[in-house]
Amino acid sequence: MSKTPLKYWSYITVGSSVICFRFLWLTHTQPQPPEKLTSIGILNAQHRKVGTTQQKPLTDSQISGFHRTIIDNNLFRPLEWHPPRQKEIYRLLGTLIPTDENTPSQAILQSTTARTTYIVSIGDTLDTDTTVTDIQWKQVTLEKSGQQRILTLNATLLII
Repeated sequence: MSKTPLKYWSYITVGSSVICFRFLWLTHTQPQPPEKLTSIGILNAQHRKVGTTQQKPLTDSQISGFHRTIIDNNLFRPLEWHPPRQKEIYRLLGTLIPTDENTPSQAILQSTTARTTYIVSIGDTLDTDTTVTDIQWKQVTLEKSGQQRILTLNATLLII
């Protein structure tokens, strides 16, 4: 056997013992206390006002507006995604426009949720907050909570 491998083993053992000694020395030394700093009391009330601004707390509508922006502009939704359309509560089945002025215009509406049919004229209420405001040929205007919705007659609808 040659002496070269033993020579390298001696280097390895000496190096590892030096590393162990330094590790033990670093872990067992006492930390020195930090130096005490003295403050110079120069700041007065005028200096404190310059750096700070008072912000009013946000209202619930502003917070919900921020949340609505984040939800509407979601970065992680699929491309070409569009929000789903709101389903209409009522469907227009037909309108009755009279030829004389004494007979009121009427419309035939169907509830999409309960599948009930209503024959209504202008001013009638469908729900607690839904009223019929206008009836035209193939078109009815409903008002719900101050918001107007226009229902049009679907031309492809076939009743058999």
